Amino acid sequence: MTKNSTILRVAWADPFKRLIRKATLSYKGLFGVMNWQQYLMVNLGAPIMQMLCFTLVANYVYGYTDLSKWLIGNALVMTYFNAVFGVGSQLSAERNSGTLKLLIASPSDRIGIFLPRAILHIFDGLFAVILGFVVGAVFLGFTLPLAAWPAFLLALLVASFSAMAFGLIISCLGLLSRDLNLILNIASMSMLGLTGANFPIERMPVWLQTISHAMPLTRSIELCRALQTGEALSAHMNLLYGEVLVGMALMFVGVVLFSFMEKIAVKRGALEMF
Repeated sequence: MTKNSTILRVAWADPFKRLIRKATLSYKGLFGVMNWQQYLMVNLGAPIMQMLCFTLVANYVYGYTDLSKWLIGNALVMTYFNAVFGVGSQLSAERNSGTLKLLIASPSDRIGIFLPRAILHIFDGLFAVILGFVVGAVFLGFTLPLAAWPAFLLALLVASFSAMAFGLIISCLGLLSRDLNLILNIASMSMLGLTGANFPIERMPVWLQTISHAMPLTRSIELCRALQTGEALSAHMNLLYGEVLVGMALMFVGVVLFSFMEKIAVKRGALEMF
């Protein structure tokens, strides 16, 4: 191995190691106090029970014999548990612990602050969705063609990224209010009601349809439903690209919003952003 290749390998490895270390510390800061039983009940048990509940309710309301459509929608919506209640509460947790001022004073770029806080939640949300499909297969007869699994996993990864980017915006908005729970509940209910998981988007008023198409997960739910029926990913690449663009746009808005709030906080001398 040449000296130049060694330097190049180190140059790539060090930032990646720092990213993983920051992501791990951020994740442990939220869930490190839990034992594995509490983690399973809070992070996995509650979302899966919600998925089963809304799937059965939708089936009885609309009278469909095939639960797959509603199961897919509610399984993908499970990512909002991590996005809203995980990523969305992190900056408020920093404020409550008195470390927000250190975060503001850090010379790190804002992407370096936000991205590690979302990266492990992305995979956590992905794991929750896959587990939800396993539960659906065991209890509700959910099936997915074997050939569709690679495209399905790609769609789930993109959906989880988009949801976490939405969580970053919620995290910034949480700094503007002392009642974070109000913001968290509004965000979670909007993802349940406006993404097409439990209510057909085409039946909504036009102005609500516009909001729905700007929400994360809307396109991913539609894409995964198409894949489950045997359609090819290539026929719906516009949905995948659209979800990626929504996620990137939400991430950009989150970074800009935090930078804007940071400047105001420094100008007013209120580094805790109350």
